[in-house]
Amino acid sequence: MKRNLVALLAVVAFASATAVAQDKKAGAVGALEYTKVTATVEAIDQSTRAVTLKGEKGDLVSFVAGPEVKNLAQVSKGDIVTIEYAQAVLVGLEKSKSTVRERVVTEGKQGAPKGQMPAGIVVRDVAVVASVEAVDAKKGIVTLRGPEHTVTMKVKDPAMLKDVKTGDMVKASYTEAMAVRVEKAPAAAPKK
Repeated sequence: MKRNLVALLAVVAFASATAVAQDKKAGAVGALEYTKVTATVEAIDQSTRAVTLKGEKGDLVSFVAGPEVKNLAQVSKGDIVTIEYAQAVLVGLEKSKSTVRERVVTEGKQGAPKGQMPAGIVVRDVAVVASVEAVDAKKGIVTLRGPEHTVTMKVKDPAMLKDVKTGDMVKASYTEAMAVRVEKAPAAAPKK
C-alpha cells in the first residue's frame, strides 16, 4: 500500500497548512500539517489496474493500484479522487522513566465495503523515547537519539531546556493519517 500512497501523494505539489503550537505547562512543542488534494481519473485500465490521475494544475501521475485498493471496478474515467493527509507531531521534553530508547508504532486502517466506491483511511501513531545527546540552552538546540534516528532540533522557547540535560530520556509522539475517497464524476449538464 505504501507505494500506492506515495503515488497518490505525488499527484500535485502540496499546498500545506501548518500550525505550530507550544504548551509551556506540558513542556511540549507541536506542529500540525494538513493537505487536501483533488484529482480526476484521466485513464484507467481495469485489466492491468493502471490508473492515471490528473491534478488540479494539469499534472499527471500514473501508478498501478495494488491488491489493497478494493472496489477498483467501480472507478471510471472522470471520477474524482480526494486525498486528505494530516501529520501531527508533539515533541515533549518531559523526562521519561524509561532507560531504554524505544519506538512503538500502532497502525489502523479501514476500507469501503464491497461494492462501494473505493475509500479508505490509514492512521499511524509513533511514540518514541529518546535520549538527550546534547543541549545548547543559549542557542535553544537539543539533539535527541531515538532507536532509529538522531535529530537536532531548534526549540522555540529555550526555557524548555532549563531542566533537560545530556543523558536524560524524553518522550515524543507523531501521528499521521491519510484518507482517500473516490466519487463518481458529476453528471453532465443537459444540452439545450
